[in-house]
Amino acid sequence: MRAVQLLLLLNGTINFVQAGDTEFSLKIEGLADAFIEEVSQGDYRIMIAGAPLERITGAEFSALRELEIKLQDKKNTKAQTERKLNALLIAMARIADKTTLMYLHELFESYPERRNDVAEAISWYAKENQRRDPDWRILVRSLNVVQGEQAKVVMRSLARFRRRSNKAQWVRQVILVGLEQDPEGQQIAVKLLEHWTGLNLNQSEQEQKSPLLVWQKWFAEKYPDEIAAVLPVEAPDSRWKYQEIKSELRKPAKQELNLKLGEQSFVKASCVKCHRFGKIGEKVGPDLTHVSRRLQQKEVLMATIFPSHFVAEEYPTVMILTDAGKVFTGMMGAAGPDQILLLTGEGKKQLINKNEVDEISPVKKSSMPDGLLNLLSKEEVIELFRYLAMLPEGATARYRHTTP
Repeated sequence: MRAVQLLLLLNGTINFVQAGDTEFSLKIEGLADAFIEEVSQGDYRIMIAGAPLERITGAEFSALRELEIKLQDKKNTKAQTERKLNALLIAMARIADKTTLMYLHELFESYPERRNDVAEAISWYAKENQRRDPDWRILVRSLNVVQGEQAKVVMRSLARFRRRSNKAQWVRQVILVGLEQDPEGQQIAVKLLEHWTGLNLNQSEQEQKSPLLVWQKWFAEKYPDEIAAVLPVEAPDSRWKYQEIKSELRKPAKQELNLKLGEQSFVKASCVKCHRFGKIGEKVGPDLTHVSRRLQQKEVLMATIFPSHFVAEEYPTVMILTDAGKVFTGMMGAAGPDQILLLTGEGKKQLINKNEVDEISPVKKSSMPDGLLNLLSKEEVIELFRYLAMLPEGATARYRHTTP
């Protein structure tokens, strides 16, 4: 094995040996006889001269950081690169010092597509070291994106923290994550819900087979004004399905980004009526200029195909009843001291005098209409999301990796 590693090193490559499910070795350039190795399934450690490193210092951190940046070049296949980065982050996190933890947090903030791996890595740190509030917040936020085995790791870790979340949106998110899990993952989600709420809900025989059913019912009764804790369902008339487009977007691009077609699709799908992207569009709804630095691409896709699955607190949909008995529904915005601006689901702006308002009540459904992608061809849909995944001209693009 060492002979193979030496040969690869002399060739100037990053060593990657994989023979079976758990054999993995990644050379750390800049450190003598240093490798990241998989000691058991999913468990990665930094080995120096065959012995595990106990704590990262400045010299190791610099070498690991350079390796992480080099891996971003993606010279290998996507699957190889993803596994290497995942292994590197886990190995770094489990013996992290303060500087390394700060670095992991910056990765989480700067690279949304890396949040799954960063959250899994921080879960390893929390398992074997102190449990810090900043790490708890990272893990809770990752519930929006983690899936499968990584979701299990994150939920287990959150259940170890003394801190609990009583915020409806995060309780709902645990239920949603659990609903997509296998039986083991569902039980992990239930344990976290019990930890957060302090409840142990009685279950019927049927509910024991699907343990999250009773939590869905409890959530509906506890938070009647919140969006129900149910997975989204594709509309029968939806031309493009979430999983189909998600799979297409994960494929390597066959051609360069078509900025013109992407912008045309942004206009054609009526996104421009509510959202700003760079220099085009309105600012009534969320500004999408930096959406690629705030959300994963699958989150943007989910919000487009299922707009009422999650409604941001700062952009609520309301129903306004006037003294004259007229009813208006839409997203409320500022229009001055005496008027309310309401953006309707059709993208129209409605001004309402405040002295004519009789009642304002929340609406669970988003003012963003369903089926916005139905007018687009598949090529237009793909180019729209590739377009939103870039930073438009004039947007700030400075992150730690590019900052001296």
